[in-house]
Amino acid sequence: MLVGETQTFPNGVYYDQYRIGGTSLSSPLLAGVIARADGTAGHPLGFLNPSLYSLYGHSGALNDILPAGKQDQSRADFANSIDDTQGFLYSTRIIDYEGQQQFCNTNNECTTRDLSLHTAPGYDNMTGLGSPGEQFPSQLAGP
Repeated sequence: MLVGETQTFPNGVYYDQYRIGGTSLSSPLLAGVIARADGTAGHPLGFLNPSLYSLYGHSGALNDILPAGKQDQSRADFANSIDDTQGFLYSTRIIDYEGQQQFCNTNNECTTRDLSLHTAPGYDNMTGLGSPGEQFPSQLAGP
């Protein structure tokens, strides 16, 4: 999700945007989608596991998540956290989501770690069944 933020620094007020995500974002978003499905059904849907698994294979209900290949997340941060008077700290993170993930800092010091997340057609341990599709609320609500 793209987030906008206005911050006050010693040399002025600045607005910037950044991306953020993860469980702390996806959980309330999914709760909102489920609330929409509850509204479509006209009643609370209750325990959803059986209903979620029944959506597998329904066109438009779920988007299957497949390996995306390596991606890069690079940043430039103020060394003193306020302005550029003391230079920048650069870091790059190679994101593969499967196998090894690598982090490198300004001095080209890199570290890697193994990830246990895997995506594949159908069920995977990264997203489960996938992400909600356009028809997810209506198909979850049922007839």
